[in-house]
Amino acid sequence: MAQEKRRTERARRRLMVKFGQTKADKTGFTKNLSATGLSVKTNSVFKPGTTIQIVVDFQERAFTMWGRVCWAKKVPPQLSHVLDCGMGIQFVDPPEDFLEFFREWTAKKTVR
Repeated sequence: MAQEKRRTERARRRLMVKFGQTKADKTGFTKNLSATGLSVKTNSVFKPGTTIQIVVDFQERAFTMWGRVCWAKKVPPQLSHVLDCGMGIQFVDPPEDFLEFFREWTAKKTVR
């Protein structure tokens, strides 16, 4: 059995995310997220290593932060609804108020 690389629990929630290199002008949805990063379902991917701006929209509040693309998978547009596509993004210095909000938010939600 392969050892799990992740060190943090991930909440499997679908939240709207806006993202982009200079401004957050593309839209996707989270597949899962943690205090350290997120996985976003989109076919508008950036190359691994790219730093992007991210706006995560919780119903109660939205957070704007920066993140680094760790992996990306693009599929033909006609197959994007059936094949897995998107990016894994690691947050770069997430703000403390986001970390506090996320801890409280996950305490209210079921984390899987």
